[in-house]
Amino acid sequence: MIKFFLKKNLCDGWDNLLQLFIYNIGLILWGGIIAFAWFETSPYLEAYNTLLPWVTLIAAISLFMIPVFAWGANAMKIADFNTPSAGLFFRSMRVVWKLAVAFSVLVTAVTFMALNAIPYYWTQFGWLGTLVAAAICWFLLISAIALQYFLPLYFLQEQNGFKKCLKKSFIIFFDNPMFSLFLFLYNGVLFMLSLVFVFIAPGVNGITLATMNATRLRLYKYDWLDEHPGYINDRDKRANVPWDELIAQDKETLGPRKISSFLFPWK
Repeated sequence: MIKFFLKKNLCDGWDNLLQLFIYNIGLILWGGIIAFAWFETSPYLEAYNTLLPWVTLIAAISLFMIPVFAWGANAMKIADFNTPSAGLFFRSMRVVWKLAVAFSVLVTAVTFMALNAIPYYWTQFGWLGTLVAAAICWFLLISAIALQYFLPLYFLQEQNGFKKCLKKSFIIFFDNPMFSLFLFLYNGVLFMLSLVFVFIAPGVNGITLATMNATRLRLYKYDWLDEHPGYINDRDKRANVPWDELIAQDKETLGPRKISSFLFPWK
């Protein structure tokens, strides 16, 4: 399954490279405007109230995350072998903004607590404080890995709201820890590549596409478990998911892709 995921994600990214370029450049420009405005205003706001910069930071992150979440609709289209569109992107912004704001509040709150709690416990209460600080670090790492699934779950399972996306993100993580860690590291590699290419490619939207592809394929496991309830509570049986059978249709749809098709797409 992982081998097919890597192949499909490469093909999807390559086939939609121009789309990724355009949306990533737009996101870079938009993020730059937001960051400039926040850095310029936060010192003045802090003079009035120390919490105001954090409030405006939530607003800034929310404004950035709204187009990221909106791109998720196109990422789902691509992952499902369909064509993305600008119209879908702009329509989705009107739908996802509340979820994007709630997610931004969650991320900011966790970051705020971590930045204050970790130094406090690390320097206080001796070895007990060190243990608490280490526990917080582990919580942050697990949360970062689990929350990869948050955005894809919203689009792949339309019945999911904020609470369900959050709950299912952690359920999928604890049920698939090694795959989740692999995806986290894979996205880390994409992030490093994005740094090299100044986030034009693969960029934030490319990472979103990768996570969408991975989550979409992984959810086949739960469709299969629903059809085979005898496997749900048996750890050993749950490990024997027939991935070749579950992704057979996707393999057929993707078809064989040779290296020459990437270098010479017109052939």
